[in-house]
Amino acid sequence: MKKTFYVTKIIPRVFLLLLIGMIAFGSGGCKSKKKLAQEAAAMEYADKVEKAIAELTAILNDDGTMPVSEKERRLNNIKSQNLNDTRVNDLIAQVEAKIAAEKEALRLKEEEEKERKKQQAEEQTRYFYIEEYFSQIANAQSVDEANARISETKKLFASDDVPVLIIISKTADGVDYDKPTTLDKYLNYLKDTKKSLNNVEDVKIDGYGQITVIELIKK
Repeated sequence: MKKTFYVTKIIPRVFLLLLIGMIAFGSGGCKSKKKLAQEAAAMEYADKVEKAIAELTAILNDDGTMPVSEKERRLNNIKSQNLNDTRVNDLIAQVEAKIAAEKEALRLKEEEEKERKKQQAEEQTRYFYIEEYFSQIANAQSVDEANARISETKKLFASDDVPVLIIISKTADGVDYDKPTTLDKYLNYLKDTKKSLNNVEDVKIDGYGQITVIELIKK
């Protein structure tokens, strides 16, 4: 009878120890999983930081091969990750400054190109009125009309003997001209051939606003 009482008294203690052990094991397992998850997150974050640093450095070292739009796309992608890393933030600031400078350079280049085209267009049309006089002589329907146009055209010039220089070619070494002629001869040439094949390249004007020398070039 005493033996039975002793056994029944021990059994609850065994179950209690097993229960404590299971709880301890389960708690340890939860802590282990949480730690693994934290370590995985830390590794993922570190990987993102290193990739961001590498990409930002590549943008900074770019020699102009990468378009500005692509740099902005990559930069915005990195910024959207909100990495909040000191090194990354410093590189982001440098890349933003680089992109801003490149965009300003592009803007200035575009403005210079617009100005160049504007000046070119002005150059092409600056002497249009003279070319129009020449064209009217060449396209006159009669000799009398041509002579009338010649008289009108001569009013633009200082004299009938104003040199007319016709450019044959222009190179880095200089300009080659055709045989020099005079205004009177050139205007009559237009009347006779009924062709105006040259554009005005340049003129020299005296104090009265009249042309003293005119350079022509083939169209």
